[in-house]
Amino acid sequence: MGKYRRQAYAETSDAKSSGACDANFFDAKNKEAAALREQVAELALIDMLKWLDNEEADIPVEDERGYLHPEKTDRIAIFDATNSTDKRRRWVLDMCSSPARRPGKPTGCVFVESICDDEELLNENFRFKVSNSPDYVGMDEETALADLRSRVAKYEEAYETITDDSLSYIKIFNLSTKLLVNHIYGRMSKVIVPALMAWNIGTRPIFLCRPGQTLSGDGDDYVSSSNLTDSALIDMSSHSRRRLLRGDRLGPSGKRFSDALYDYLFAEGMGFLEKRSSVMDMASTGTSISGIASFDQTIEADSRPPPFPIKIFTSTMPRAAETVRWEEYDFVIDELSNLNPLDKGDFAGKELEEIQETNPSWYHKLEQNPFATR
Repeated sequence: MGKYRRQAYAETSDAKSSGACDANFFDAKNKEAAALREQVAELALIDMLKWLDNEEADIPVEDERGYLHPEKTDRIAIFDATNSTDKRRRWVLDMCSSPARRPGKPTGCVFVESICDDEELLNENFRFKVSNSPDYVGMDEETALADLRSRVAKYEEAYETITDDSLSYIKIFNLSTKLLVNHIYGRMSKVIVPALMAWNIGTRPIFLCRPGQTLSGDGDDYVSSSNLTDSALIDMSSHSRRRLLRGDRLGPSGKRFSDALYDYLFAEGMGFLEKRSSVMDMASTGTSISGIASFDQTIEADSRPPPFPIKIFTSTMPRAAETVRWEEYDFVIDELSNLNPLDKGDFAGKELEEIQETNPSWYHKLEQNPFATR
């Protein structure tokens, strides 16, 4: 919507070439600007409806005879405009769902209202806005923030919260701290709710890692039993040794890898906190940005530094959980079966030598296609 507005404003005689607008443009008392904003909203909404109706965008699907047919796809469009009055929302609903305007093309509407009174969260959002919006290119942050706050004040003067319970709507408070839903039915509408619950305005590092090396197993994570030379294995019980040989547990190299992984995550995690100390909220609710990281804690010489906020997901394989289970700190680990490796069937956990001995014909096929063992 901002792109439409800047383009239209740039075409006016007294506008800047970039089309950037200051807070006065959003004043409800500015009749000329209000009229232009209404025109721009209509242009954007009409383009949105054209896109929703574009059958050429359907995906061609091949039938049993080899013919391609367009398959109707579900489409969702977000009309990101200042729909903050009851009059505007009624207009949007009529444009999208009126049988007279759109015969045979019913379009459901769900209104999403974001309500925020968390000052710290607002300030963080404002800083993100002024650093990314074309409206504030070349403007220093202090001036840009002042203009944005003035713009928000203009919005508040005309703002009307949703009170009509005949509408389908979702009210979201302080970035998913609380949600209120009304008349949310159907598959597509229900998908929106969990998506909104995952809203955040902060950046967070994500690391993907394979499990540490085991003594046997599948893929590239193991070493064969012929390489077992660590004296510590001699003292293991037969049960523990069998689990190691199956690749269920980490070997000596895997344990060293686990320790090195913690050291790496610590350095990365604390470095990130130094840049954005407000993300300490991840340790609690994961919604607002309240909370300040403290780096004044005393660290004993023979202990690791204090833990940092982290969310860990692993497969249900013991070797995966063991890779990220550190004795010093009891981090919560979510084990998800979705992350498990694919089942190799009858050959799961077997060495190539075993397959060669018990199933020579299959071993020959594996030799011809080495990627089949991955």
